[in-house]
Amino acid sequence: MFKQKSFAEPGCIGCEAHLDYGLSRYCAGFENKKRRKPFRKSDPAYKAPEWCPRRKAPHEYRIYSYADEQAAVMARLLEADEAGDRELVFPLAHRYRLRAEGKTGLSPKAFYEQANAGDVSSPLPDESIHTRDVVEIDTGLAQFFFYCAAPHDFRTAFFDVKRIQPGKTEDTEVS
Repeated sequence: MFKQKSFAEPGCIGCEAHLDYGLSRYCAGFENKKRRKPFRKSDPAYKAPEWCPRRKAPHEYRIYSYADEQAAVMARLLEADEAGDRELVFPLAHRYRLRAEGKTGLSPKAFYEQANAGDVSSPLPDESIHTRDVVEIDTGLAQFFFYCAAPHDFRTAFFDVKRIQPGKTEDTEVS
């Protein structure tokens, strides 16, 4: 079936709003606040706390499809985007364009488990996910990408969002 995966979010240490003054830690990432918020003793030491201003609740999803028929044909001819039996795939982002976006209550791990389960329903009930689409789950702290190799066969992907084509695709299916 599918392997158990963990999807770790980055902590506060690398955040530009995280401030350390001696033994005290502060967060200066709140908009419209002049003062910084101190961390409490009950807050986690390495993970971002639940009150982190960068967190998005609910999480956002974005679905990327091939930009046009030519990009889909080129991908098939060159077989550059084929997943094979690899766990991590590298779809070429310059061939893709944003097709749909919205909000979901699923975490990246819950999406991965539901997408790879043998259920008939889609993990995103409002959207149809086609083969070779890339799905992004954005938690605010990190972005997680999944490549649809086949129905109920989603794999983690490395996807450079900065290289996608601008604009949105139509809802017509490009295979």
